[in-house]
Amino acid sequence: MNKASSAALGVLLLIALTACGSGDSGKKDDKVTLSTDEKTAAANLQKAFTESTTGGLSTTEAKCVAVHFVDSAGLAKLKAAKLIDDKLEVNTTGAPAFDAATSGKFADALLGCVDYQKRLAEQTAKTDTTIDAAKFQACLEDKLPDSLVKKMLVAAQTQSSDAATVGEQGTKAMTDCKTAAKK
Repeated sequence: MNKASSAALGVLLLIALTACGSGDSGKKDDKVTLSTDEKTAAANLQKAFTESTTGGLSTTEAKCVAVHFVDSAGLAKLKAAKLIDDKLEVNTTGAPAFDAATSGKFADALLGCVDYQKRLAEQTAKTDTTIDAAKFQACLEDKLPDSLVKKMLVAAQTQSSDAATVGEQGTKAMTDCKTAAKK
């Protein structure tokens, strides 16, 4: 995979992972049936999701996100957004352009497969030993719920006019929770 495709997927995941973390809980447990083409696209996205960022998704998480995203968005929408090409490979020529609905489906897939608050708390506690991970996670679950994480992802991915404001809400929640979680 070349730099362009990594950058494109980095737009999707880096926002999510740096703003919110990720976990390996695999919250989605429902079964999805994909067509052969959808399976190919999901496999290509899974590979890209595990390779695109440092501290990216685990293989299990990446598969879950890719399968549920392909299933909910559909191949036509993913092609129109320029995330995948006509060969069902991850687009290597530029960043995807999601509308709010497609971005919302990505956020739903990601949040359904990954326990953000738990991972953010764990990762933060590893790099900042003054943070109590359990307290931080509890605070994040209250102040940075999945609904706000989804709003942040959609705003950032669609470059909406309220992206800065929504991003500030998330940053404030994380900052407040860090303070509340000091040992």
